[in-house]
Amino acid sequence: MMSVTHAALAIASTAIGIGTADPYVLATAAIASQLPDIDTTESFSGRLIWPLTNFLEQRFPHRSLTHSFMATGLVAVLAAPLLWWRWQFFVAVVVGYFIGWFADAFTKSGVEAFYPNPARLVIPGNPRARLDTRSPAEYWVLATAVFLTVVSINLTSAGGLSETVARTFFNDTGTAADLFHKHGASQRVFVTVEGIHTYTRQSVSGTYEILEASTSDVIAENVTTSQIYKIGKGADAQIRPNRVKVNLGDPVKVSAQMFNLQEVGVMEWLVTVPQNAYISGSLVIDDLDEAPPPSSLETYPTIRLSTGRIELQNAHPQEILALLREFWILQGSVLVKVKA
Repeated sequence: MMSVTHAALAIASTAIGIGTADPYVLATAAIASQLPDIDTTESFSGRLIWPLTNFLEQRFPHRSLTHSFMATGLVAVLAAPLLWWRWQFFVAVVVGYFIGWFADAFTKSGVEAFYPNPARLVIPGNPRARLDTRSPAEYWVLATAVFLTVVSINLTSAGGLSETVARTFFNDTGTAADLFHKHGASQRVFVTVEGIHTYTRQSVSGTYEILEASTSDVIAENVTTSQIYKIGKGADAQIRPNRVKVNLGDPVKVSAQMFNLQEVGVMEWLVTVPQNAYISGSLVIDDLDEAPPPSSLETYPTIRLSTGRIELQNAHPQEILALLREFWILQGSVLVKVKA
């Protein structure tokens, strides 16, 4: 059976088996599917690691030791540390390796699946129904595997095959914004950014959780410092990215509540607000002329003065308290969002 058929079957089995569209997991399965053929120097994988292949070829017949349940168990043991990192990669390695040799059981020569027992497993029982390498039947198997992979990826990502490709090859803040608009209400969306700070001209590197997004820019919170930035190519962006990687995180439930405020102290109101909330809206406070403006240029201006009002945009309660502790809110309307 051709190497590409092994890879296609391994990818389809992994995508369907664990419901993943992660290109790195699927690539791992494809690579693992090539490993059983390291017992022959005529294979692609055998030529890549010739010293090991030559050693095995001199001692074991083709499709014997490496094409067996025993070898699959050994691979599972060696790959076990992946369970403490990402279990999907463990499954990809084991499934990819298993499919890589089990598919050969459907060819005319079969495999020694129960090695060291030399009996060959050949499926099906009718010799005329078995596959020949590069035969029309094998190309049908290849086409079917590719079709099933495409269907599985689209179902897994809710019709998002193009989304998976974009995340892998065309990452930018526009892609991040699109993902946030699609998944932000139910799932955390993160961007890992390498770029330049607009004001300081210093290099910036970090991971941020997206809070809001426009068409091509995102407003995101640094997961380490909790500072909020606008990232993108807009005129008011604080970070201009050179490289962007987008990742979907854990499921999240976003709850939102509107507050209409009248004649209430800032401290009195904030006692009722969760400390992990993000607050957006507009406030009129007493003695507005005495309110100090935000001073840091390194964070997104979540609190600012605008036409006689205090404008909030995803501000933390702690930031509002530090700036407006002693003031009274004469009137205002704000949206309080909390992620859980």
